[in-house]
Amino acid sequence: MKKLLVAVIVIIALIIIAAVVAPFVVPVDTYKAKLIAAVKESTGRDLRIDGPVSFHLLPSIELSADQVSFSNAPDGVAKNMAQLKSLEVRLQLLPLLTGTVAVDTFVLVDPVISLEVEKDGRPNWDFGAAGAPAAPLAETAHAPAAAAGAGAMSTLARLRIANLQIENGTVSYIDTRTGKRSELGAINLKVSMAGLDSPMSASGSVAWNKQTVNLDLSVGRPAAFEGGQPTPIKLKIASTPINFSFAGNGVGAPVLKLDGDADLNIPSVRGLAAWAGQPMPAGNGFGLLAIKGKVAIAGPKYTFSNAVIAFDAIKGNGGIEFDNGGAKPYIKGSLQLDDLNLNPYIGAGSGPGAAPAPSGGAGGGKSASTEQGWSTAPIDTSGLKVADADFFLGANSLEYHNIKVGKSALVLHLKDARLTADLTQLTLYKGAGQGKVTVDGSGAVPTIQESFALKGVDMQPLLHDAANVNLLAGNGSLDMAVDGHGRSQRDIISSLAGKGAIHLDKGKIEGVNIIGLMKNAAKALSMGLVGSGQDTDFSTLSGTFTITNGVLRNNDLQMQSSELPMTGAGTVDLPQRQVNYRLTPKVAGAFAVPVLITGPWDNLSYRPDIGAMLQQPGQLLNQGGKSLQQVVPKGLQNLFGK
Repeated sequence: MKKLLVAVIVIIALIIIAAVVAPFVVPVDTYKAKLIAAVKESTGRDLRIDGPVSFHLLPSIELSADQVSFSNAPDGVAKNMAQLKSLEVRLQLLPLLTGTVAVDTFVLVDPVISLEVEKDGRPNWDFGAAGAPAAPLAETAHAPAAAAGAGAMSTLARLRIANLQIENGTVSYIDTRTGKRSELGAINLKVSMAGLDSPMSASGSVAWNKQTVNLDLSVGRPAAFEGGQPTPIKLKIASTPINFSFAGNGVGAPVLKLDGDADLNIPSVRGLAAWAGQPMPAGNGFGLLAIKGKVAIAGPKYTFSNAVIAFDAIKGNGGIEFDNGGAKPYIKGSLQLDDLNLNPYIGAGSGPGAAPAPSGGAGGGKSASTEQGWSTAPIDTSGLKVADADFFLGANSLEYHNIKVGKSALVLHLKDARLTADLTQLTLYKGAGQGKVTVDGSGAVPTIQESFALKGVDMQPLLHDAANVNLLAGNGSLDMAVDGHGRSQRDIISSLAGKGAIHLDKGKIEGVNIIGLMKNAAKALSMGLVGSGQDTDFSTLSGTFTITNGVLRNNDLQMQSSELPMTGAGTVDLPQRQVNYRLTPKVAGAFAVPVLITGPWDNLSYRPDIGAMLQQPGQLLNQGGKSLQQVVPKGLQNLFGK
């Protein structure tokens, strides 16, 4: 036993003597040559150390080197995959005897890392067989952990880092297949960790696209995180374009799990998009976005609950679930908003209430994107194919183009590029109702189906805001069911088919006194004139209609009036925004002068139906005992002479 103890002491003494003497006996170039050869054998790449090298074993293991570079793949764009101005490593010697790696210092100064994907799909960080394609990112990330297993965790459990530093680093990425490039610069990072069972802290900053992003991270017990036990985690990202913070618990294995409070603040969504290299078209909206709430992540499932949301002037609360574990992402959630104005996000000038585009005359000509007021821009339904969703949206008020809606509730269901929107509650223009809209983007040509049942609606402002029509006023009901298809708004309007019904009480036809016009027409033929008012009042107006290829047709209009009841029939060409309608007085045995309503619906023309009058010679002969030859010429002169 005594001899064994003496032998151990002698061996330890020899190791210490060797550690002290070796750096002075063995030339430094020997270390360099052996290290360079080992790197070449394991990676096939060249390691160069063009600056001075220093190596010591006592009192701690110290290695420093300047002007270090590591060559790139043979077909790489950059000369070197990695290079740095200086490297400094200092390890405590005694802890190594117990299997603990205690890092006093690990400093990289001015490191430049060039990550590349070659045209054959192979990344330059893959040192395997030539020609092997790049593994998916998820596989690349998980493969080392799977290979290392428990042995790696055993080694990491004995890792202590007092000071890990990266000073002024740069990381670039290029995919030669697509030409996509990005670069992170001014990378500064400090990491400290007394052990995997002790708190780890990391702080630093990075510059990207001329903006500095600051990072702070703390993990209560890294070993617990990797071992499947919850541990406290705090993360904070601060920059001009985006700010984010998280405080809660997390587990890293077997799947990532996070549960805690999150706070996201984006001063300008438009600015963030531009910073990320995806600038948005010029326009309004997409400013402040602020979200606070509870975050839960479990593998591919993300849940955001108890959320308080502010987006521009929109404020609300709700929650959302995102599941990326299937063949297609699935989104489920609910959102209750105060006031929702969609116009800043869709362009208020191109909707159904927009004025028609110029169609001729000096400086006229048809717009490149609109024709007769309907947009000819292609409808993009690709967004409907990105995910499936079930969502509830409630709002105290909603504004879409010129249409203003009160308190409403919308249930959205999206499945296989077919979106159904159920308006279970719809308050608008002093009335209420329900509606349903279905948009099917699964085929080559989008299709749309709409049905609405409205009651107690103030029709005049609704028609004005929806279609820029100032024709009918009154309180009533509207039932409608239509469907259409097409690649643009105009195509869909031109294909519309369906039916509906309208009923109004105590209303009027605005802008013309049709009853006065009818009386004036009869009086004019008997050499008299009657003054006209500005509106046509009625007690009730009702009728049904059909729509075929975008043309609305009505044949049973009934307009009740104490002064002069009427019937009506005609068409409204929706694609051309043209009206061709005829109102006929209901006066038994009396001379009836129908009125034609024609022209574009925002500039209608009203005139007596002369053809119908000439088909009533018997009534004309009774006008003052005059002959037909005497009455017609003079009457026409009085009607159209001014």
